[in-house]
Amino acid sequence: MAWGINQGILDRAKFQPVVTRSWAGMLTHVYADGRLGSIQPIDGQPGKFKPSASYVYGVGGFLLAASEMDKLANGVKAK
Repeated sequence: MAWGINQGILDRAKFQPVVTRSWAGMLTHVYADGRLGSIQPIDGQPGKFKPSASYVYGVGGFLLAASEMDKLANGVKAK
């Protein structure tokens, strides 16, 4: 959603509060040792997992979201 706002596809006034709350929620899963947890394992359906579950594909998605949040916070416009 942050990417959509940054690209001018989504209305900032409508979607930024949702993006901001979502990002705040994601940050609660970055632990003191720097790991990102609560990442569901790859499977065909939702399932149970521990809060300590950490996988590289989740970290990649987190970093992509972080880069869009940085652009959003700094007012970087799409070219």
